Amino acid sequence: MAAVGVRFEGKRIVLTGGSGAFGAGMVDLLRERGATVDAPHFSADWSTDDLSRFDALLPDADVLVLAHGAKVDGAMDANCTTFVRLIERYRSLHAGPVEVWAVGSEIECHPHWGNPELKVYKASKMAYARFARRYARDQSLVYRHIVPSAFTSRMGPGLISGGTAARWALGWIGLGARYVPVTYTGIALLNWFRHRFGERASDADVAAIVG
Repeated sequence: MAAVGVRFEGKRIVLTGGSGAFGAGMVDLLRERGATVDAPHFSADWSTDDLSRFDALLPDADVLVLAHGAKVDGAMDANCTTFVRLIERYRSLHAGPVEVWAVGSEIECHPHWGNPELKVYKASKMAYARFARRYARDQSLVYRHIVPSAFTSRMGPGLISGGTAARWALGWIGLGARYVPVTYTGIALLNWFRHRFGERASDADVAAIVG
């Protein structure tokens, strides 16, 4: 799960979901560690149908952090489609390798328990997980997949705060982790096997989303 240690000082980071519990925690912690963070606000600066705001930010970014999301309404667009489109947009603006951190979920590895909202959320996170597995094996991309247990946010309660989840995630990333298990349940550790060996998205799958 780990490779070479990561320094945050001096990094130029573009982050989505900066108004959420996890994203806000990330913004604060990264700035404390000396990074410059641009966090365009969803609805005010961009939407799932209009990503053009990122064209002015991504060419100078050292890291793209995808921390936005939705639980039910627009979940597939928020948790999968925009992730892929932003990653591919970022790559298209750089001649060399780029670095991406993307927030998944432990629901990639456990049932929805018959809960209708969790069923929608799980479908969107599992859809993106196929792309995450693809990106994790792409030698032209430094990809870090963050898999948190539930944390308290507008989406619902958890046993830790979004700020704590962000701190744990940065602890792993600081050690060089590409797979980042932010867990108090252990489910994210089990999910590593699916992330490592599960089905990956194809070129056709990417093309179907990017167009």
